[in-house]
Amino acid sequence: MKNLAPEVHEQLRRRAADEGSTISEYVLELIRRDLRRPPRRSWLDTVAQVPRHEFSRDEVADAVEADRARR
Repeated sequence: MKNLAPEVHEQLRRRAADEGSTISEYVLELIRRDLRRPPRRSWLDTVAQVPRHEFSRDEVADAVEADRARR
């Protein structure tokens, strides 16, 4: 790959070799994997729509412990 710092190229080469692929194949798979994920803005918009709660951290921990004790 062109225009890469030698250390980055070497890291990519090693990772690709570990996966049994070429650098180009490895980088293309990274791009495909990234494109399957929703864009950050979309994800943040979705998270912003999740209802908020007023439980304290201790209340949540106590509820988890109580549930585990019931099992």
